Amino acid sequence: MKTKPFIVLVILTAVAMAGAGWSTIERGRATASAAPPPSLFPDLISQVNDIARIDVQTPKLAFTIEKGDGNIWRVRERDGYPVKFETIKQAVVGIASMTMLETKTAKPGLHERLFLKSPKDGGRGTTIALAGGDGKTIAAIVLGKTKSSPSKTEAGIHYVRRLDRDQSYLASSRVEVWETIDRWLDDAMPTVARQRIRAVATVQPNGDRIGVFHTDPDGRDFKIADIPPGMKPLHDTAGNALGSAMGFLDFEDVRKAGRVDFAGANLAEFKTFDGLTVKFLVVKHKDGPKDIFWMQISAAFDAADIQLDGLSDKQREVMKSPDAARTEAADINKRYGPWAFQVPDYKAKDFMTPPDALLVRDDGKSKN
Repeated sequence: MKTKPFIVLVILTAVAMAGAGWSTIERGRATASAAPPPSLFPDLISQVNDIARIDVQTPKLAFTIEKGDGNIWRVRERDGYPVKFETIKQAVVGIASMTMLETKTAKPGLHERLFLKSPKDGGRGTTIALAGGDGKTIAAIVLGKTKSSPSKTEAGIHYVRRLDRDQSYLASSRVEVWETIDRWLDDAMPTVARQRIRAVATVQPNGDRIGVFHTDPDGRDFKIADIPPGMKPLHDTAGNALGSAMGFLDFEDVRKAGRVDFAGANLAEFKTFDGLTVKFLVVKHKDGPKDIFWMQISAAFDAADIQLDGLSDKQREVMKSPDAARTEAADINKRYGPWAFQVPDYKAKDFMTPPDALLVRDDGKSKN
C-alpha cells in the first residue's frame, strides 16, 4: 500500500468518523445507562500513516500482517503473500470510526458473556492490534458479539472494548475484520478471456493425455482433440469444463512454491490464439483424512504459436498484441510463479481431467 492510498485512507477515515453513528445513534441513546466516550481511540486518525503492522488473534489462530518493501502489506504466516488494500482499509477505518452507543459492563468476569474475553486468556473474542514501525501498539481492541452486521446502508452493531481496559461498550461501526487468513489475502488469480482460449490439454503423471480445442472463439463448445480409434466423446459438451477451467479460479490457502512437493503432479496447458501459454501443475496431498490440492502457475509467450488466420476482425479485437501477450506472460510469472495455491477440489479436478472423463468406447450403436 503506497503513500497516496494511505492519504486517501486518512480522508476516508475522517469522513467516516464525521458521519458515523447518525443512522444508528438513536438505537443506542434509548437504552444507554451512562454517556459513553465518542471514540475508543481519539488520536488514531492522526496516526494512520504510522501503522505498519496488524496483529489478529482469534480463538483458533493468530496471524500478523506487515507493511513491507514498496509499502505492500503481506501476511507473515503465509510466507509474505500480499494482502488486499481493501481489507487494510476496512480494519483501520472500522476501528478509527467506531462510535460508542452504550456503556456496558466493566467487570472482567462478565466479558465472556459478550465474547469480550481475549483469546489469549482463553476467551471467544477477537483481538485486533495496530502497531507502528517501531513495534509499539497504537490501538488494540477486543471485538465481541455482533448484534447486527454491516450492510450497504447501515453500520453494524458490535460489543467492543479496548484491550488494555475492562470497560466495554456497544458500538456502531463498519468494521469487517476477517477472522481467517484467506479473507485478508489478495485473491486475484490470472484470468484469460474464454474467447482467447484455442486449446487445452492435460497430461497425467503416467503420460496419458487428453485435449480440447475450438477454432471459433465465439463457439459454444470445445471439441475433443485426437480421439483414439474405437472411442467417442462422452457427450457433445464433454470438453467444456476443461476448456473453461481458467474461469472463476480461486484459492483457499497459499505457500511459497518451494514448500510444496510437486513431484508426480498433473499438468494442464492452456494455449490462446494470440500466442500465450499458461501451465498449471496440480498435485494431490493428504491433510489428515482429507485430500487437498496444490497448484503452481507459469506462463510463456511464443510468437510462432499465434494462430489468428480465419478469425473475423471483431474476434481479432479480443486478442492481445504480441507485446501485450508477452507482458502478460511476464506478469503472471512474477505475480504467481513464486507461489503454490491450495485450490478447491472441484476446481483442481478440472485441471486434472483424465481421458476417461471425456471419452467412452464407441460400440457403434449410436452417434454423438
